[in-house]
Amino acid sequence: MNEELAKPIDLDALVAAAKTEEQRVEIYTASRLTIDPETRAERGYLDLLAGRLQLPDELVEHIEQTVSAAKATV
Repeated sequence: MNEELAKPIDLDALVAAAKTEEQRVEIYTASRLTIDPETRAERGYLDLLAGRLQLPDELVEHIEQTVSAAKATV
């Protein structure tokens, strides 16, 4: 299990696996829940992922606000 977590993510495979808009939103949301974009690299990854998943900016902003609010209440 730890070996799987230590492997770099195959972004091409991840994006290709998302067949529907709902799946693309779920992938981005799961990544955003896992990553707090405190560094340029983390923010860059999330921006790249959103772009590769072809998520509209408004939707990404909504997800960002929702995740930030959820994390603030935890």
